[in-house]
Amino acid sequence: MSFIQQLQSIAGNAPLSRRRALMGLSLFTLTACSRSAKDAKAPSDVAYYTCTMHPFVRSQDPKGKCPVCGMDLVAVMKDSSAPSTATNSAPAAVASSVDGNGMVNIAPARMQEIGVTTEIVTKRNLTRMLRAPARAEIDQSSLRDINVKAGAGYITKLYANYEGMSFSKGQPLMTVLCEGWLQTQIDYIRAYRDWKRSPLMSSNNSFALDNKLELMRARIRVWDLSEDQIANLEKFALSTNEIDLRTGHGLSGSFDVLAPFDGYVHMEKAIEGMRFEAGQSLLVLADHSHTWIVAQFPEDQGMYVNVGQKMTVTFPSMPQHKVQGEISFIDPHVDEEQRRIMARIVISDEGHMFHPGLFAEVSGEVPVGDSLTISTGAVVPTGNKYIVFVDHGGGKLEPRQVELGTHSGDYYEVVSGLNEGDRIVSSANFLIDAESRIQGVLKTWGDRP
Repeated sequence: MSFIQQLQSIAGNAPLSRRRALMGLSLFTLTACSRSAKDAKAPSDVAYYTCTMHPFVRSQDPKGKCPVCGMDLVAVMKDSSAPSTATNSAPAAVASSVDGNGMVNIAPARMQEIGVTTEIVTKRNLTRMLRAPARAEIDQSSLRDINVKAGAGYITKLYANYEGMSFSKGQPLMTVLCEGWLQTQIDYIRAYRDWKRSPLMSSNNSFALDNKLELMRARIRVWDLSEDQIANLEKFALSTNEIDLRTGHGLSGSFDVLAPFDGYVHMEKAIEGMRFEAGQSLLVLADHSHTWIVAQFPEDQGMYVNVGQKMTVTFPSMPQHKVQGEISFIDPHVDEEQRRIMARIVISDEGHMFHPGLFAEVSGEVPVGDSLTISTGAVVPTGNKYIVFVDHGGGKLEPRQVELGTHSGDYYEVVSGLNEGDRIVSSANFLIDAESRIQGVLKTWGDRP
């Protein structure tokens, strides 16, 4: 027994007022069911409803949603008539007719409705963007080993007594007491005093005295003295006398080892009071003035990376700082695990901000030259192939496979498939592609070699 028959049976045994109410309910139910059935029925000229982004979805429900993305479904007409007037807010995907050559025919009014725009295939001066993660490292070319070359001795005072300690050029690093240092000073002072008195003597002897002084200067420079230290020794030579010089009065058996540049202690090998041998490494110093930025470029960018190329270095921890530098070295080997190529950029670091270990990013552009180009919006990827729609006018669109090269900003380099001057669709390609796929136009493209 149907729902309406049940209502009539109940109404036959009910009072008059109740029977009227039940009969009214039955009439309302019949009307609602009739309207619901009428609304749910698709118009006769609609084949089915589909999603413009996922054309494999098909439904007979005009108010249905795409189960993949949730978009409103659009009507696909049985012929090329005008779009359905369904209540959906999305435009209907009108079926496109296809001729024997695979040309897609879309009515010009429909192309205007979905916002199709076109562009001319032209040549542009493209650049390829290079970008790679990087890391700040010590400038290894500036590392300096501190030792006493001329003789053994003892460290009587160590000022640079911990790793990482900063110092300025000319600042004492340590005081050392060395064997042979006292006699070296006496020999140099005598040679200098003789050279200073040479103008008062015969000019025939001046050449020999010059050579002797240069020889003594070469010997004393082995001790890594600064120019100021040598100048002080020469000043003392003019103020002392021969008697004091014989006894070494006023001279010291120790001297200060001075910092050759601004930097910090990279490696500490000395202990105050220790004995060292001639040439023994005591400290390793690192220069502050420059920093290495070691970048790891992807393998496919390796052919574009060259020595001398200018790059911009940025630091995530200091986004306000952008430093310009040049690639000074490229590792001839590829990292076998990460498949990356190492390149080194040297940057100035006078402010001592770019500490070793900081993460960085390097970027730059390489000119590719004049190339045939199309905008990125014109390309429709279909698996491992790329399609563009060539506009032949009058709503005739030809799907054409293209081979792409460099991707630069908003443009692709066209290697083959198009000629300069061709007009192609540059926007709304996803709708055109969806309509074409609905009709099976691009199916053959995926099967072509």
